[in-house]
Amino acid sequence: MAYAESQPHVSLTAGSTFATSDLYKFVQLNGSGQVIIGGSTAAVNVVGTLLGVTATTGGAGSETVTVGLLQGIGKLQLAASTVAAGGTIAASSAGLGIAPTTDAIAVGYLVDGSSGAAGRIGSVLFSYIANA
Repeated sequence: MAYAESQPHVSLTAGSTFATSDLYKFVQLNGSGQVIIGGSTAAVNVVGTLLGVTATTGGAGSETVTVGLLQGIGKLQLAASTVAAGGTIAASSAGLGIAPTTDAIAVGYLVDGSSGAAGRIGSVLFSYIANA
């Protein structure tokens, strides 16, 4: 089972409505400084992972959500892949953890989890990895 350890978190304004299916996805900030999922594979745009949901009646800018910062070990929702413990992780445009590609910079290592289907939750040790 995935776990989190020493991952600091902050409350930020939600840029949309988030459901439980969005938990543990990578998030970034939009032009209004609100949290959104995906949109870019560049690690410099990823600010953390989504740790909270919003009410179904909430809209952009009306609620805050908890975001785990890219430090320590945190839970991350993964894409379907063969990445297993010890592999490097980057962000997909859908907010899922993927194996790094030429346009996706590695942001950590999978420390708990195995290859498998999309949506599985793994534990990632967040650390900027140059030239991974």
